[in-house]
Amino acid sequence: MTKLAVDAFRTVGRGDAVPNGFVVPYYLTDRKLRIAIARVDGRLYGFDDLCTCYQQACPLSGGLLNGTTILCQCHGSQFDILTGAVINGPATEALQVYEVQEVEGTVRIQM
Repeated sequence: MTKLAVDAFRTVGRGDAVPNGFVVPYYLTDRKLRIAIARVDGRLYGFDDLCTCYQQACPLSGGLLNGTTILCQCHGSQFDILTGAVINGPATEALQVYEVQEVEGTVRIQM
């Protein structure tokens, strides 16, 4: 891996902080952005933590994860965490998804 490719990723936390089948929120202070990291079948997925439904910001990290589908606890919207696509509304806007890797026990995300 080239130095440029490594530098494109930033560390957000420890790998053991994201157990299989769970979603963990992180706040990137420099970007004023909430992201969520989920581990499903040993693989990590990164996506915006705030639901795109309505005007009320609702954290998806508090919702229900079923496989690679996350359910918004506030309005019931469902999203595919692989692509960010809306599976079921009321949300109509997809989530931003991020490439995630686990390196030497740390979770790294590409912004």
